[in-house]
Amino acid sequence: MTNIRRELVIDFLQKYHPSSVAELRSGLASEDIRASDDDLLNIIRELQRDGEIYLSIPVSLDSFSGFLSDTRNSWWIFATVMISLVEIFLVGYSVQDPFLGSLRLLFGLGLLGILPGYATVQILFPRDPLSLLEQILLSIFLSVVVSIGLGVILGAGYFFNPTSGVLLSSMYAIVVSTLAGYRRYSALRGSRQRRFQSA
Repeated sequence: MTNIRRELVIDFLQKYHPSSVAELRSGLASEDIRASDDDLLNIIRELQRDGEIYLSIPVSLDSFSGFLSDTRNSWWIFATVMISLVEIFLVGYSVQDPFLGSLRLLFGLGLLGILPGYATVQILFPRDPLSLLEQILLSIFLSVVVSIGLGVILGAGYFFNPTSGVLLSSMYAIVVSTLAGYRRYSALRGSRQRRFQSA
């Protein structure tokens, strides 16, 4: 049973000045003020709507689509899809403009040299235990390995041309990025459930 009221939340905010919803939730729990997540978030939304407070509401982990709507956690999935689609367009239509040719080269290097490996790293390590340098190096290494593997598959079937190479690399990057996003969503949701069960 919850015993939270709007006035209690305002008093707690004025006294301790938490910077996030997580800090507010843990502080209220330490003061023996019980609140369900829904009740607390409703009060927070009311206070934010009235302009009395500004807190960051955590990412919605109720569904995968809610996770995707928070671009702070899923920007790389959208970037992979956009770069892949632009590269497919640029290669498929054999663009001859120098500026678009430069974009084709830049996006092609990203699609061959970074995105497949980055997506693979994210699927292998959904909680980011690696440093930024380790992620970059492992992404480049795995991208080269994946690109070589995809090239061998295309060469074995006599499909080794630029369009089919870009299509296969893009499909790999998009599918693996989506799976990696779902693994990260599952990992965040699991850690959140464990945290609430232990509290």
